[in-house]
Amino acid sequence: MEPARPVVLALNVGSSSLRAALRVPELRVRAHAAELSRAAGELALDGPGGGRERIALPDGWDSALPALAGALASRAPQPDVVVHRIVLGSDLLVGPRPADGALLARLRAESHRAPLHLPRQLDVVDRARRCWPGARIVLCPDSGFHRQLPDEAEVLPLPPDARASGLRRWGFHGLAVQSVVDRLPDLGPAVVVHLGSGCSVTAVADGRPRHTTMAISPAGGVPSLTRSGDLDPEVVLQLLEATGGDVDAVRRTLNQRSGVAGLSGGRTDVRELLRAADASADLALRVFVRDVAMAVAAAVTALDRWDAVVFTGGIGAGSAVVRDLVCARLLSLRQGAAGHPGPPAAQLAASGVRVVVEHVDEEAVMDRLARAVLRGDAAGPDGAAPVARPR
Repeated sequence: MEPARPVVLALNVGSSSLRAALRVPELRVRAHAAELSRAAGELALDGPGGGRERIALPDGWDSALPALAGALASRAPQPDVVVHRIVLGSDLLVGPRPADGALLARLRAESHRAPLHLPRQLDVVDRARRCWPGARIVLCPDSGFHRQLPDEAEVLPLPPDARASGLRRWGFHGLAVQSVVDRLPDLGPAVVVHLGSGCSVTAVADGRPRHTTMAISPAGGVPSLTRSGDLDPEVVLQLLEATGGDVDAVRRTLNQRSGVAGLSGGRTDVRELLRAADASADLALRVFVRDVAMAVAAAVTALDRWDAVVFTGGIGAGSAVVRDLVCARLLSLRQGAAGHPGPPAAQLAASGVRVVVEHVDEEAVMDRLARAVLRGDAAGPDGAAPVARPR
């Protein structure tokens, strides 16, 4: 029998970071560790009453979960449920659901499709089971929010036999966009620009998606820090020919050596690129900003009207310079916007488009979805509520 107030630990694993939050359901502990792919890192823990504890992670990922478990044991009750963010566009996981061995085995067989995320996320599932052996496991897909895409936004222009294999627009950063919708209930029709290690642009209206840039993997859509974004299919085919058909090598190129890194000589720190004076840094930034702005402009066409642009993610929420560079390219969409004084974001806001900076809370969304699964609110074996698709 489930506790009346289950303790839920949300583990949000990114390509090189870990975010965690423990709720009962009020927030008790929040934790964050970045740059875990390097040899060492640091885990920072905060409680709602203030005060930060920092724990060294000398072995990076290998020491992250044991350090988190040890810190939680002295600060909070043990979790009854551990909910994990899963990045994979697949019918295997279309909504939040309890995990079992068969599901985890099938996800592992698909892990090559999201090489920067899924192998690590499934590894953390295994480590978490050892750290909290009595806790139930719930898996929460990052694409779940996008299940409500209109059919013309979801379908890919492929023949029926190809689409039957599951090739469709799944979309990602759904937990981040859902957080925006939850935290800004009066947002109105808007474009959410999520810029971090991965980047995406999503149009939303009435709390539902109307368009999103990523399709079947986080490598699609606009360029990210190391991922290519959308490419002419012939580019991928020629890369395959150049490697003698080595699919794994091409995946590594598109996921780990492309995007901003591919143009900047391997650099991925946008702050560093903004300070640099060399041509490759300048080109990488101009391509990045141009493609993001063009994606926003395209997303606007999926809305009946455009009330706001919301910037999220480490770059989107953290860099006013990048926001202004993107907004400067959007001024032509609003008549007279460029005539207002101030920086481009202010000019766009003066034209009637709110420019919002939002620090999302994906772990709060994961917590809510996990509790709904425990209550049995979700319908169907996938643990997701039925979808009414807008037309």
